[in-house]
Amino acid sequence: MKEYRIGKAVITRDFLLFLVASALLGITMAVENSSFANRLAEDLKFTINERTSLEIPRELPGLLVVFISGAMAFLGDVRTAAIANIVGGVGLLAFGLVPSGYWPVVGTMMIYSMGTHLYMPIQGAIGMSFAKDGKLGRRLGEIQSVNTAAMIITAAALYFLYAYLNIPFVAAFTAGAAAMVLAGVVFLFMSPGHSEVRKQRFVYNKKFKLFYVLSIIYGARKQVTYTFVPWLLITVYDQPATTMTMLFFIVAVVNIFFRPWLGGLIDRKGERFVLTLEAVLLLFACFGFALSKLLFTPTVALVVASGCYVIDNLFSGAGMARTTYVRRLSNDPAEVSATLALGVSLDHIISMSMPVFAGMLWSMGEGSGYIYVFAVGAVVSIVNMLLSNRVRVPAQGGG
Repeated sequence: MKEYRIGKAVITRDFLLFLVASALLGITMAVENSSFANRLAEDLKFTINERTSLEIPRELPGLLVVFISGAMAFLGDVRTAAIANIVGGVGLLAFGLVPSGYWPVVGTMMIYSMGTHLYMPIQGAIGMSFAKDGKLGRRLGEIQSVNTAAMIITAAALYFLYAYLNIPFVAAFTAGAAAMVLAGVVFLFMSPGHSEVRKQRFVYNKKFKLFYVLSIIYGARKQVTYTFVPWLLITVYDQPATTMTMLFFIVAVVNIFFRPWLGGLIDRKGERFVLTLEAVLLLFACFGFALSKLLFTPTVALVVASGCYVIDNLFSGAGMARTTYVRRLSNDPAEVSATLALGVSLDHIISMSMPVFAGMLWSMGEGSGYIYVFAVGAVVSIVNMLLSNRVRVPAQGGG
């Protein structure tokens, strides 16, 4: 295997290609996180009910991913990653080009979502295959820091382009789509034999039962981060795309150092500690989202809500701990991808239904319905905290 020296580090050709693909996907993630909600609200004029109803079709590919991933098991993780990102890039490009209409948005978004959800469970499995000396969390954190560096550059560029050149959303989504397709092409150059070709298309094992439950809870937790917090800042605090891009930029800058540290914390303190810490911090963040506007002046309330947004997004990286938890419990590396895929499908049982329920709560409040939504988020955090405290791994796993 050909090796390359970068500074003091010596890495293999496949790992270098994986880092390149991760950086390209960082560009795509920056576009989605900074522009998706704003395009729906500002460009397509979606209401809160239309926005939340989108979560059912958007999350449907995630529910089906365990079956689709199983059907593609013969390809192995690397080739599946290539197909997933090429398909997702095509869908993102189409989403950026859609001029208007609920159903065209649904169709294009589902294609993009299929690609992202198919890649979701295998990215961690591929990343952990490059880990040495059992330092799974540290390796995942290093990979994510490369991804984050690309997000920083992209977020900064987007802020400038939105603020000073007033570029249309279609330009941003075209760039994000091109990066995602190119990432898929990069995976085609990786050795297909590097990752395990799964003999089992579907894995269910009682030793992973707590992981399955945590995955279901995560389905509710992620809706707070990815759906309702941006919508809160955009519609309740009247923040434009430039503000969302700046907040995303702040998260990305911190994450370039924070993700490796968080990965190392998983290795040092264990999965239970990190997952419990994440749940506690999300609980406080939900109180901030729900009550800031009632307790503070508008300016202070925006600062508090924005600070909670940053904390919430930083600790969404604790999902690495669920990934390493599966790997440490597993006796066979080939079952990791299948188990993570089942986890993705399970989390979508909740993430498909919660937005509709939460959207109704939001609408019924006559301007203050968001408080009820984040109160539900606080309850989810408490349940998550109690379950995370039950996580145990074998002593030799380092957790």
